[in-house]
Amino acid sequence: MAFPEPAVPAPVTAIEGRMQRWLEHERGIPERRRLAHADHARLLVSRFETGFAAKVGEVLMRVGLLDDGEDLIVAAYDTRAGLEPGSLRVDVWCAATSEVARDRAQALGLGEEDADLLVAGIESVAAVLNAVLWSGPLAGEAYVPEGSEGDAYREALIGADPASGLFTRQYGTFEGRAVVSHCPGAPYARVLLAAAWRACTGTAPPA
Repeated sequence: MAFPEPAVPAPVTAIEGRMQRWLEHERGIPERRRLAHADHARLLVSRFETGFAAKVGEVLMRVGLLDDGEDLIVAAYDTRAGLEPGSLRVDVWCAATSEVARDRAQALGLGEEDADLLVAGIESVAAVLNAVLWSGPLAGEAYVPEGSEGDAYREALIGADPASGLFTRQYGTFEGRAVVSHCPGAPYARVLLAAAWRACTGTAPPA
């Protein structure tokens, strides 16, 4: 499973500089944002350098979390949920999945930095799922997802374009173009979120 990073044109230094000053003074964002793409309607910016998505994808593919790892994650979640009744299901999923990711990374001889990269992504997905599963379902208690929770999931993911959804951010309009954050790991996070929903609810992700 591969999710190629969008093509990145050569940096437009003048626009980048003006935009960064606008972000700092008008939006209160002093940290640098790389201009990942520019067209007539939109400026796509990123906190990450070119190649970050490829690195995330490489590590994820090697540990197999997006392909053959889902059954293992569900089993790890079920085991941990049995040991931690009363804990938030999403927190149990986050801990179980992080443990699987670290164990697999170590078994493959990957470094701590690679494992930390995976865990950071897992924690980000858990934060989104906690917002979606607003009823706070607990391990060991009967639970059926609320209809509004399914709606929240759809709002986050289904049909979301690159300028919307919980994995991106709108900064406003600069020089007549929308400034939108670019999350290069978003395609992977969407797949992981679907797996997290399945583990935490016992149901297929809302269609």
